[in-house]
Amino acid sequence: MSYNAIMVVKPQAQEAAIEAPGAARTGAGPPDRAMSGSAPGGLEEGLPVRARIIAPTLLLPAEIIVMELKPSLWYVAFVSSPLAAAGVVILLIGAAFLRMPELENLRVACALVGASVIGLRVTVGMLQWLGRTYVLTDRRIITQSGVVNVEVETLGLEDIQNTFVAQAAAQKALGIGTLFFRPAAPVRGGTFAWDHIPSPAGVHAKVIAQIERWKRSQSMLKQT
Repeated sequence: MSYNAIMVVKPQAQEAAIEAPGAARTGAGPPDRAMSGSAPGGLEEGLPVRARIIAPTLLLPAEIIVMELKPSLWYVAFVSSPLAAAGVVILLIGAAFLRMPELENLRVACALVGASVIGLRVTVGMLQWLGRTYVLTDRRIITQSGVVNVEVETLGLEDIQNTFVAQAAAQKALGIGTLFFRPAAPVRGGTFAWDHIPSPAGVHAKVIAQIERWKRSQSMLKQT
């Protein structure tokens, strides 16, 4: 498995991690780190978190994972829907030839092509979901995507200007949303986003709390 770092904004080397009871140190100590909610500001009980642990090599020394989550499974439907809709149209075209025996071969071809388009796109969407993980640490946000060729996007918490949740009508009805992060300085891509996450308001609150906690700690370090 290979890793491609898309963009990394690192905090200053001398910045120290925020310690708290029950928080597991990543990159040092035993290999089994605590999952979401083990560090201060982690997720409350009941907030859905179904995540895999990201590769330890992606973490800085003594960096603490505060929250780790995957998109909702509705992510598969949203990313698959444009091409899958084309497959449905092909199926409907084939269904229009049901009462035309002379076009039996065309009907079968439409059915095979339409079903294949839908099946392949949903399979790719599932692989995209499996390979996508969103992580909040004590000092950065991390987006890991990909299964074989893994890509990583990171942004230091001190470099985040603001955050907001956007919900389309369908997302709102399903209880999911997209959390956007706007960097203080221009970066490639412009804006980071955690797409189709469950309980977006709860996740957003935890992100804001950790950003404020980290910035307070850095302000205190500068005063000493």
